[in-house]
Amino acid sequence: MPMSPVLRFLTDLWPSALLALVAAVGAFLSMGLLGLALYYPVSPLLNVWFPPLEAWDQSQVWPVIIAMPIVWAPAFLIAGIVNRQTKLRGWSRRARIALYIGILWLAALAAWLVLLPANPTLWH
Repeated sequence: MPMSPVLRFLTDLWPSALLALVAAVGAFLSMGLLGLALYYPVSPLLNVWFPPLEAWDQSQVWPVIIAMPIVWAPAFLIAGIVNRQTKLRGWSRRARIALYIGILWLAALAAWLVLLPANPTLWH
């Protein structure tokens, strides 16, 4: 018996949903290390608009660094949906992995661009 389209969609998406959950929980368990790890790949662009991490007020930075992966985590769901659609269209595995990583990188940049302007007291 063939699987329903909804069940097929959920089956294809569960790894990304699990990764999103792990990222959100990891934000707390890593005590901010995940947020820092997500800062450095996008820092060349962030530093165009915002002061570098070293200039941030250290007493204000921890909540933002912990919140960042929580804001970023839903990107796994978006990347999973895009991955499924490109797989159905016959894209190669290598191209889909590159696109998945690119979506996560853009989401990290977007999350920082949302959180940093919302916290102007971060820098002196």
